[in-house]
Amino acid sequence: MCPHCKTGARYTLTTSPNINYLRRDNINSFIVNYSCEICLGPIPVRWDISNWPDQNNPNVQNPKEVLPVREPFDFTYVPNEVCVEIEEALDCLSVSAYNGFAALCRRAIQTISTNLGAKAASKVKKQIEEMMDITELGNEWKDLAFQIMLSGHDGSHPNLPDVDVDRASVLLTLLQDLTYELYTRPGKVKEAAQLRQEAIDKKNKEETNG
Repeated sequence: MCPHCKTGARYTLTTSPNINYLRRDNINSFIVNYSCEICLGPIPVRWDISNWPDQNNPNVQNPKEVLPVREPFDFTYVPNEVCVEIEEALDCLSVSAYNGFAALCRRAIQTISTNLGAKAASKVKKQIEEMMDITELGNEWKDLAFQIMLSGHDGSHPNLPDVDVDRASVLLTLLQDLTYELYTRPGKVKEAAQLRQEAIDKKNKEETNG
């Protein structure tokens, strides 16, 4: 899927390497450029050369997009100080820096806790517990926040298990769920109530003037 428009699935080759140089200099990998057939966005892809069955056409494998791909995230009603932490985490994720992503998710949890009224503390667990008391969310959400914290610990300390792509994918989902529950859903409920009240006020005004 195209990293730009999220729609295109067919690419057109726009540049290719000089085969003579690749063979002469014994180059093991190279980058070619494609363009999305829908949005025309540029897409650089790296290929590894596995072998040379003849002098003109190498066998290639392991295509990988060089262009960083940012994962979508719903920031609706999420406060700016929390957005900043999550944006930096997504930057790490886009370049496969999974330990850095996890560590920044932990920072995001601390920022969320502080934003919602928890006191600053050296122990993230204590902040999460205080945040959950304030928001009155159940143990399921507390456990979710703890899992984000624990992954952040792993990403921050070299003596703990590394965060790989599978763990990072789950971690992203947990963070999305938590921010939606704490900020986006309540914000949308409040907006709906406000719009309803505005409609009532408008109707009452029209009836009074009529």
